[in-house]
This record gives sequence, structure tokens and C-alpha cells, in this order.
Amino acid sequence: MRHTRRTINVLAGVLLVTSAVHLPGAGTASASVQGCPVTTDKWEAVDLGVVGAALDINDRGQIAGWRKGASGESQAILWDKGKITEIGTLGGRESRAVALDEDGRVTGYSDTADRRTHGFVWHNGKLEDLGTLGGYAALPKDISQGTVIGETRVLKENGTRRGQAFVVRKGVRTDLDLTGGSEAEDINRSGQIAGTHRRTEGVGLPSDKQTQRAFLWKDGVVKDLGTLGGDWSEARGLNGRGQVVGESALGTDGVLQGGFVWSAESGMRRIEDGNGLARPAAINDSGVIVGLHSCETAYSTAYPSVWTDPGKAPARLPDPPGGVAKAVNAVNAKGEIVGMALYSGNQPHAVLWKPKPMN
Repeated sequence: MRHTRRTINVLAGVLLVTSAVHLPGAGTASASVQGCPVTTDKWEAVDLGVVGAALDINDRGQIAGWRKGASGESQAILWDKGKITEIGTLGGRESRAVALDEDGRVTGYSDTADRRTHGFVWHNGKLEDLGTLGGYAALPKDISQGTVIGETRVLKENGTRRGQAFVVRKGVRTDLDLTGGSEAEDINRSGQIAGTHRRTEGVGLPSDKQTQRAFLWKDGVVKDLGTLGGDWSEARGLNGRGQVVGESALGTDGVLQGGFVWSAESGMRRIEDGNGLARPAAINDSGVIVGLHSCETAYSTAYPSVWTDPGKAPARLPDPPGGVAKAVNAVNAKGEIVGMALYSGNQPHAVLWKPKPMN
């Protein structure tokens, strides 16, 4: 089960879209008059010591991510008990690790000697090439018990490009049967997959009309999760209980949007945003949500934040010393959160937020 938010990166010339425990009192910080939450004192931010970003963390405290090499290239790495292991590439210059499972298997993508983008799985020092998985570029998004899910980029006969959601289980690739293009974002230990698919809704639609919908997939059965009243929704995270978080349009114009949490029991509910914008990235089995929160509008500054109750205001995560927190990408069962902060010179640094001991 991955707990990430999306990052955007160019690797091998291809545009790539890459993204707890319940702590009592963590979400009790109330919003200010402007709708901006106060900074929580329940976590402390630690610079992990590399220029790059941390994208996932498992319950063992292992962290997957990337760091910038001497020549500016991105290098996939694994943190484990303070030790950094370079995962390497599939013959090219760059790679990124995007997710890992509880057994320490890491998935991500790498360029090759012929500048293609291939997916990979790394475990115990062995790097397995997954290829492009039927398209021109493979973008794994998550891994659980060795099963990899993600998106492969496909070039259609008419020259258009689209994504195709896939799952690779025991070496066998299966494309999710979804219309109009699709992305698989997250998988849990039960084999449920959350993602987004593009819906086909007739001829003559404006080219900018969004019709994508969040979905939950299990054993070939697709559940459309609906919207918060608008035309589109997108899934971002999934927990072991089958709860999904993401974003949705609030009205038919598709402009105003909000964060949501979906469950089979309650359907889709809006996450409290104080008249700002909630952009959830992940949810754990206790229902704790992490993501970004903009205080006023979609165009105002977004802060890494945590919700311990979707109906209450979020708490802002603290900045690391000398840096400004910019992204929150994952949270494990211990409440450890990983992400990224910007430092002097606009340099990204990998960051870990550690829960403070409770008195």
C-alpha cells in the first residue's frame, strides 16, 4: 500500500507523472480566521541528508526515493536504518524509486541505454527489468507483496497518447479493462486497486472537458466512486480497509474542487478544508489522512498537512530547520511521514516527519 502524492519529472526525454497511527490531539489544531491551520507540535521534521525526495516508507521504516547525482541526474535509492543503498539503473543515467512493500521490494522506473523508460523491481540487491509493459514507457506507482501496479504510456494509431493501468502479479501483466485511458495509483494487501479512468461520454465534448472518475478495482470488477457533485474525480490513496482519498470537482463547471474520502459504507464525503483546498495523498488504516492544504484558493500556497478526522480542520506539518516543507508523500503505521522540503538555492531535500513521544 503506497502513501504517495504525485511528482512530475522528465526521465529519458519522457514526461513522467510519478505522487499512521492515530495520534490523539494531532488534529485538534483549529483553523485561523483565514482558514489556515496552525502547525502541529506532534511531529518533528528531520532532514534525511540528501538532495532529492523521499516518496514512500514502509512499517519497518525503510524509505524509497531518489537523490540528485553529481551531474544532476536522479538516482533511485533506499534508506534503511540510516544506510543509503543505490539501486542503480537499467543501463541509462537516471532512475527513481517510487514505492516499496513490507518485504523491502522496491519499484520504480529507469531509463535505458536506448533512452526508453522501463519499470523495475529491486530486492536484496537484484534489479529486475519489467520493460515498457506494452507501451512506450512504463510508470509503476505501487507495490504490495510483490505485485506491481501503475500506468504504461501508449501511442495510439491516430497519434494521441494515453495511459493504460496495469497490474503485474507473479510476472504476468494484466491490463485493467477501462475505457478512455487509465492510471492505477495504489494497491492494498487485499488486492484492491485504486486509480482513475477517463470516461467516454459521447461526441462533441469540448476538448478541455474533464470526465475522469476515481475507481476501485478487485478481481476484474470496477467500482466507479462518483464525484462530489461535479463531472470528475481522481483517486490518490487507498488503505487496507478499502477507503480511498482523492480530489473531485464540486460543480458541473469543473473549476471548484475539494478533497474526498470514500468508503463502501458512506460513499464519497468531502474533507474539511476551511474554504480552502484539500489535496489528500494517502490514508492509513486508522483513517489518518495526509496531503496538501491550501488556505484560501487552489492558487494559494499549499502546505503539507495531516487530518486525523476528515470532518475537522487539518494540522500543518512543521518545516525542517532551514527549509520549507513542500510535499508529503507517505505515512507508515508508526506515524512516520516522508516528503520533501526546499532549501537555499531551491534545492529539494528528502524529509522525514517523526512523531514526538507522548507525555
